Amino acid sequence: MDCYTLPFHAFAQHRPWAFHRVDDVAALNRRVAEEAIAAIAAAGKEGRRLLIITPTGPLDYSFWAALCNQRRISCAPLVTMGMDEYLDPATGGLVSIDHALSFRRYLQTSFIDALDPDLRPDVTQVHFPDPKNPQRTTDIIESHGGADLCYGGFGITGHFAFNDPPEPDAPCDNDAVRHSRTRCVTIMRESHVQMAMGGTHGNCDMLPRHAVTLGMHELMMSRKIHLTFMRSWHAGVLRRALFGPVTGRCPGSFLQQHPHVEVTLTEQAAALPLINVIQDTGE
Repeated sequence: MDCYTLPFHAFAQHRPWAFHRVDDVAALNRRVAEEAIAAIAAAGKEGRRLLIITPTGPLDYSFWAALCNQRRISCAPLVTMGMDEYLDPATGGLVSIDHALSFRRYLQTSFIDALDPDLRPDVTQVHFPDPKNPQRTTDIIESHGGADLCYGGFGITGHFAFNDPPEPDAPCDNDAVRHSRTRCVTIMRESHVQMAMGGTHGNCDMLPRHAVTLGMHELMMSRKIHLTFMRSWHAGVLRRALFGPVTGRCPGSFLQQHPHVEVTLTEQAAALPLINVIQDTGE
């Protein structure tokens, strides 16, 4: 099967997952917000904690905050684990939360601060991987038995979080990629350029080259993984990862082995990948 020619209507014939095609990014965010807030509300009624792995980029958490405020849903049961964060090259620690590209800042401003004060989770329940003590992140997730929900998408290399594949001229140990754990990484050049195209309009100098990331081990422990895709180049990447070979050369492909995956994608991402000589990125 040529994964790049697989039409959206045939996706469910090849994978036992729910696939949802929505009109645009706003519709995607509304759909995800409904699921997340329903899960938080259910956890509150049942008196249990709910651990959600939160990425930056694929989702707009202001949709979550708006629903919580409108429906008066307390986030007291919610425990969040950020998927990754950039590192300060001078210190090796997390970039300042005041950094324009800080993932911690994004979650704080788009979600936590946007919640009514009485609906916010306890600050001790909002976590990000610690570059100085990555094992602590693994311990938190393992002690919960894995995240209840993990959201995310794939980068241009097929990376999930900052789990990039080995460099093209380096050997690839599939088991090492699949069982990688929370750690500090150097961001692959292709991923760095992709994020500069989408996040800084080509300003590569502004983007840090190092990050701390959850490993595939912690991500794959999640009870449910909900993937979201909304960009034009996602059309090719998602097909390669979800319907191509399972390999460490495309870390997202290991999700084919997960028992509970759901996919929501926009019309743009669902379209077949096309050759475009004018280099329209669709960002």
